Amino acid sequence: MRPYGKRRLMSCAAFVAASAVLAGCGSSGSQGAGGGASGSGSSGSGAGTGSASAGSDPVAAGLAMAEQQVAKLSATTATYPVPTASVSGTAKFKGRTVYYIPLVQQIPGFVVTAATMKTALAKAGLSLQVCNGQGQPSAVAACVQQAVGANAAGIITDAIEYGMAKNALDAAKAKGVPIVVADQIPPTGTANDNALTYVPGAVDQPSQIAWWLIADSKGKGNEIIAAEADSTSSMTYVTDSEPIYAKYCPDCKITVKTITATTDALLASATSSNVLSNPGATYYYTEFEDSLQDTVQGLQQSGRASSMSLSVAGGSVNGLGLLKGDSVVKAVVAVDQPYAGWALTDEILRMMTKSGPVTETFPTRLFTKQNIGSVQVTPAAQASGEWFGDSSFEAAFAKLWGQG
Repeated sequence: MRPYGKRRLMSCAAFVAASAVLAGCGSSGSQGAGGGASGSGSSGSGAGTGSASAGSDPVAAGLAMAEQQVAKLSATTATYPVPTASVSGTAKFKGRTVYYIPLVQQIPGFVVTAATMKTALAKAGLSLQVCNGQGQPSAVAACVQQAVGANAAGIITDAIEYGMAKNALDAAKAKGVPIVVADQIPPTGTANDNALTYVPGAVDQPSQIAWWLIADSKGKGNEIIAAEADSTSSMTYVTDSEPIYAKYCPDCKITVKTITATTDALLASATSSNVLSNPGATYYYTEFEDSLQDTVQGLQQSGRASSMSLSVAGGSVNGLGLLKGDSVVKAVVAVDQPYAGWALTDEILRMMTKSGPVTETFPTRLFTKQNIGSVQVTPAAQASGEWFGDSSFEAAFAKLWGQG
């Protein structure tokens, strides 16, 4: 998932979840964590298959595991997760157009994705049309209808729940236009096919913050998580991170508070309230960068900014700039948006040619004070992909499409 800058998700049916406190380890029904993301480009949400031994001390064992995970997550991508199956039949789509509908066009991550998607599609002889979803169901539906009217070869939505424009998307699918739903977790029982495919993206960003919190606090963290309740997916990302704290940080106290990104004016006051009602907390995680500015303001209003360590996911030049400077931001997870543009192009080409969808994984990287120093925090650097590794994946994708 890759939302940045402005308001990220404006679901047509936002729900409000009750605030919850997760403290300690060994609670009944809690499950261990699964495979964690690493510099190699994997993006699972849990602890990986490694093990850490620290005698019978669960805090020491959890800390050792967290430090291992942070080292992996902080590294650049060593091996890109480019699919191996080739795609045939793209030539008959030359001259056609693919529509890209991001939730809000101006969000920095979407800008990068669109630019690299345009380059990738050109390799296969296609063009890209970006249509701004404006964070509104009516605008998203209008974009989908525009794509159908233009005889689009395919549609890619980004950070948009299918239900925001269900009727329009159903109509597009009925017309035979393949649809990729990016950066959303598929509903239970949904099977990807050549008509409709979900590409969930980087679903484990809160889990990466969990590993950082355990390592940075030496297994003693007291954290407030501000989870965005504007979509099922954003809440699920946080829920999936909770078993990591429960299993690997028995002395951590984790308080989950829900926020909504649809009302800017309330975010700062909600942050201040969250902090003041949890006087022992010294860590604060706001789920995506869309809420970062308001969160910083709220921490300042609470009078406790100097004692808090703030972390955020969905990072761009905004979050990384604050991290690199002398600010309250101490950790940022960012997604390799240039790679995402090529991966989404690969997926829509497979659907157009009836090659069958494949798993597309987006590399990510955890940035902290330990590795931000050598990073060029500029829009150009973000767009180039140099934050994460190199651009070797471009040639690898083009080769799969017969353009190598």
